Amino acid sequence: MTVDEKIKARAQREGSPVPDGFDERMDALMRDLPAQTAPVAPVRKRRASRTAVCIGIAAALVVGAAAAAPTVIQMAQGAIDYFHTGRAGEYTALQTEYEQFNAAVGASKTVDGVTLTINNIALDDSYMSIFFTMSSDTPLDQVGTNSEPESWRAGWTAPVFWAKVNGKELDTTGEVQNEAYFVDDYTLKGVHRLTLKETLPEQFDLLLYTSGTSRLNEGDIQFELSVDKSAVAVETRTVEPEQDFTVDYVHTYEDGSTNAIHRTPRIERLSISPLSATITLSEKVSGDDFPWDGFVLRDDKGNFLLRLPAGMTSSTLGRSVNVFEFIGADETTKSVTLIPIKWSYHAHEVKGALDSLPLTDDCKNGVTLETLEVGADRAVATFSVRGAVWEENGQFNLTDADGNALSFNKFAAIDSYTDRETGKIIATLYYPDATEEEVSKIAGVSFWQPDDDLELLEDQAVTIDLP
Repeated sequence: MTVDEKIKARAQREGSPVPDGFDERMDALMRDLPAQTAPVAPVRKRRASRTAVCIGIAAALVVGAAAAAPTVIQMAQGAIDYFHTGRAGEYTALQTEYEQFNAAVGASKTVDGVTLTINNIALDDSYMSIFFTMSSDTPLDQVGTNSEPESWRAGWTAPVFWAKVNGKELDTTGEVQNEAYFVDDYTLKGVHRLTLKETLPEQFDLLLYTSGTSRLNEGDIQFELSVDKSAVAVETRTVEPEQDFTVDYVHTYEDGSTNAIHRTPRIERLSISPLSATITLSEKVSGDDFPWDGFVLRDDKGNFLLRLPAGMTSSTLGRSVNVFEFIGADETTKSVTLIPIKWSYHAHEVKGALDSLPLTDDCKNGVTLETLEVGADRAVATFSVRGAVWEENGQFNLTDADGNALSFNKFAAIDSYTDRETGKIIATLYYPDATEEEVSKIAGVSFWQPDDDLELLEDQAVTIDLP
């Protein structure tokens, strides 16, 4: 039984109500989990307003039928303990911004000996970031096995949050964006980002809740908050053009067959703030159609803006709405252009010796392997990106002296993230059970480069101006 099946089964067994979108969120989470590596080519996974935002939070912990009087907490800046451990992570590059624009909460609830605390919340027009601590007097029950990386086990063990705004369920279907680590066997710290598909009002009531994890399984854990965004703190530039456009081209497959592509997506929102930059697209999707995501982004200076992976959701009723985060835009960006692409979505292998770095080829659009640190149980690679790249990809293999991909003992898997400050892709290949003999054979590296047949459909591009 998979992790998501276990969670769903537990919810049914214990009679806990399954929130709207639960299945979609779990499916997206499982789809985006790092895959075990294999020496084969990767397949494709998968109204203008200018607002200044800060959060003043009135926090009240819901306990049974009686709720304590809310305690008003108003902070525009302050330290976030999550970052002060010396550990590097996906959001480390934004530590300064998060600590400048967050509110301390400090609400806790204890269930079956495990205490869940909401430490801080940061908010812009695109994401609500919830920093939390889970602690216990006895060792926490960890999801996963010791062979799997600690960061994976921490993420699987961490709670998943849902939210209601002014009593209405917040649509956060899509990728479950969380990161966590074990401080020790008794304490886990994490951050969970809730995707915002619509702009929230200046003041609203917020209910954060979770069905728990590990021993936190006795029903929903709820935190009742009152949020005020009216104070000036973080400048967010958001436009909501609600602009429909058409994508038309003919895709030719390797066997010579063709398929006429005709899609009619809509640009709902574009938002840029110190904490994130996102574009929100919607589309009517029915049957087996998958929401359209065949595009790249370019700013008014001619720079391509790297798009980060996103968990896509489809819908048989109404419109599918998906949020795509990208990096490279800032307060000087005057416009962003969405450019549909025509591409095979194929990749080819680039190989070299360990001492041949930086390693790349002559592709116009692609990546360069800048550095590689090889250790006894893992290897960490850093890639830079150039040109128009459809989506982050940091997949690589270690090879022997003849260029053959190495298959390590028992278990090997890879994951990656993009440093939001430098734009570099940081990829880690784990091989915790590798023998000394296997490690001694490491002599080279290979990685997957996008085929250089990406065509920009400039005549179908759409430019969104920013205030």
